[in-house]
Amino acid sequence: MPKGNQRIHLATVARITVGKTRKFVNSLGPGLITGASDNDPSGIATYSQAGSQFGLQLLYLAPLVFPLMVSVQEMSARIGVVTHKGIIKILKEYYPPYVLWLIGLLTIPAVMVNIGSDLLAMGAVAHMLMPQIPVNLFSVVAAIAIVCALGLFSYTRVVLILKWAACSLAVYLFVPFLSQQDWWFVLKSALTPHFQFDLKFIGTVGAVFGTTLSAYLFFWESSMEVDEQENKHGRLFENPDAEINDLMGEVKNMQRDNFFGMLVANTLMFFIIWTCGTTLFSKGITDINSVDQAAEALRPIAGEYAYLLFAIGVLAAGFLAVPILAGSCGYIAAEAFGYPRGLDKKLAEAKVFYLVIFFSIFVSLTINFTGIGAIQALIFSAVVYGITVAPAIFFILDICNDPKIMGRFTNNIWSNITGYAAFGIMCVAAVSLIWTTFFAN
Repeated sequence: MPKGNQRIHLATVARITVGKTRKFVNSLGPGLITGASDNDPSGIATYSQAGSQFGLQLLYLAPLVFPLMVSVQEMSARIGVVTHKGIIKILKEYYPPYVLWLIGLLTIPAVMVNIGSDLLAMGAVAHMLMPQIPVNLFSVVAAIAIVCALGLFSYTRVVLILKWAACSLAVYLFVPFLSQQDWWFVLKSALTPHFQFDLKFIGTVGAVFGTTLSAYLFFWESSMEVDEQENKHGRLFENPDAEINDLMGEVKNMQRDNFFGMLVANTLMFFIIWTCGTTLFSKGITDINSVDQAAEALRPIAGEYAYLLFAIGVLAAGFLAVPILAGSCGYIAAEAFGYPRGLDKKLAEAKVFYLVIFFSIFVSLTINFTGIGAIQALIFSAVVYGITVAPAIFFILDICNDPKIMGRFTNNIWSNITGYAAFGIMCVAAVSLIWTTFFAN
């Protein structure tokens, strides 16, 4: 091929590749945001603790939990796409009132603990960089900044900046390659389940499952998919069966978005455990009690800037996750009582929705005055999720297997296998966490 034609061919290929990449990125929405928010400060702390305490022994949890993450989040999102209603609204319309109250009373307190823990962690990393600023003061400042941003700006605009800032967490993907690795042991650890009858081990495993499969993400993504349909089409489909081709296309787009978002979340989970298992566990730092110790995991790649890089990642993850956490409370309350809701709406258009969000954030600040350390608070929030998530998965499965609600889009065999596996594992995790947290000496 002549050089001129070759250059034209390469330019055409590059243009097509760029176009396809741009189209794929533009198609990403609630799934990617949900996946990014799954690695909030609570998740970072829990995965860091898992790696520092047990080295690579818990590395297998990442590939184990991945299909469960994809399955449960896909079911949650599919409910929103197909029914054009959030999970809470479905529970209100098709189930006895006590079911709605049960889910709400289990989920909202857990979410508030998580918000408070994340705000405390954000204050702690700011204090780590600027010791003259008290932890509590910065937590309050962060809460006010989030409330003002949500009240004045569209969250979808703000999240674009935060997603790029959260990319600083990608540094975890490089740290393991800077030290000598026993690659066979890494592969074996990733593929071979390991278990030991030890309270700390059981509690850590339960916390990992709790922070990875969090109930608020289920409600959040289902409601966000409804908002996505409204924004995309300007209306909701009146009759899903009449619009079956369009609906099938929407479901496929959602599944691609959801899979990519969960892949991003799971990959980061894998590398945080691997990084801390390689850098902290090997140095004898086997119990992280402060953000300074957690930041040490990044020293091989960031050197003296490890604290700064860790702080940027945690702050970005917090600013990304707290609105989603609080937003899930807003969606639960608004859908339960029939009020307008949506982060794309202005404050005057969804007053109750935003008031619940603001209230949940400020109530969550009280955790700053309990005397609990940031890392301990973050891990405790993961424990709380581990105890409360099983009922949510149960009802999501029940909804997705009901043709009266889902029409042609009920679960297939694979969704049921992975979904009930997630439910069973979370039941075991809940029992284990209750035992290790409240009854074990």
